[in-house]
Amino acid sequence: MPDMSQDDSFPWQALPASVASWLQPEIPKVAEEMIATIRQEVAAYNRPLEGAFGVGLRMGVEQGLRQFVELIVAPDSPQEHNAKIYRRLGRGEWHEGRSLDALQAAYRVGARVAWRQYANVARRAGFSAEITGILAEAVFTHINDMAAESVKGYADAQAAAATSRQRSRERLLAQLMSAAPVSWTTVEDVARQARWPLPGTATCIAIEANDDAPLELPALPQAILASTDDAEPYLLIPDPDARQGSLLYRVLRGRLAVIGLTVPIADIRLSLQWARQTLQLVQRGAIPRRPVIHSADHLCDLLLLNDEHLAQQVSDRATQVFQDMTPMQRERLESTLLAWLTSTGRSAPEVATLLGIHPQTVRYRMHQLTELFGDRLNDPDFRFEAEAALRARALLKGVR
Repeated sequence: MPDMSQDDSFPWQALPASVASWLQPEIPKVAEEMIATIRQEVAAYNRPLEGAFGVGLRMGVEQGLRQFVELIVAPDSPQEHNAKIYRRLGRGEWHEGRSLDALQAAYRVGARVAWRQYANVARRAGFSAEITGILAEAVFTHINDMAAESVKGYADAQAAAATSRQRSRERLLAQLMSAAPVSWTTVEDVARQARWPLPGTATCIAIEANDDAPLELPALPQAILASTDDAEPYLLIPDPDARQGSLLYRVLRGRLAVIGLTVPIADIRLSLQWARQTLQLVQRGAIPRRPVIHSADHLCDLLLLNDEHLAQQVSDRATQVFQDMTPMQRERLESTLLAWLTSTGRSAPEVATLLGIHPQTVRYRMHQLTELFGDRLNDPDFRFEAEAALRARALLKGVR
């Protein structure tokens, strides 16, 4: 609280000390009426005067009235202890779950009651119009100062809780994403501290980092957890649904992002892992770039390139028969074989349509492929391996 005794703008400094002697006996009566009126007119306070609530309300009212009288008697007296009381009252209001509007309304009601009672005192005591006017100004100024300190305490408690909750949310994210075993009981405890109900399922969204443009997200719904300071930023979306698509586009503002698979919350680390792997494939050119990409649309790509070195080995083994050909010949036969393997009926006209060439050209190439692979083309296991190898080869070309 400011040092009110050093500022002529504080009106109680202009009141004669004798005014205090008239107000002092009225404190119990004014306090009772003030408490009753606040409970009657402010819905948040309309409850029994029990426990911490009753003690806090009565203490705040009575201390405020006593301080006002003290200020008239000794304007130079230190007031920090009173300021601490009002700030503590504000913090208590926040912890009790009452709104700042309710707190300020209570102060307004209190000021009105105090002035009504003190105006009666002024008439009985025969105060001059000038003193009565100063007294009115002093009452409302003092109440405003008290309210300001309580609002400050309320805001401090709110900020401290937000900081504590944010730390809990960060701890929760770290535990959910940890590769090391984490007790699920511990996860549940931290989730409660973060006031984040654990969902049944969730998904992660990997966001492309940009050193030239740090990620700045707008205010997100409380349900969404975010890690934006990471070199690889991401969001965690609980129980995702299609309605969140518009939110995602608004939040990302054109930045490339990959939506991971929806998984049980206990497996959420896998959703982030797959989303990041998909993002890497996009960045390396294996998957076409679009503003928002779904990992679910590229599961085969992820599977084939989960181990690039192994994928390369499979590709090399399946296409070894092409090694002595020119790049053009190899490209033609590889594309024809892949089209034949992925076509429905494996007929020349169907493959020709897929490749945009003449059926007779397909027949000629298939004759070459039969000479190279022989009966293996009839082996389902070989066809599976060959298709996987050719798909992996196409992806590997994209990442180089």
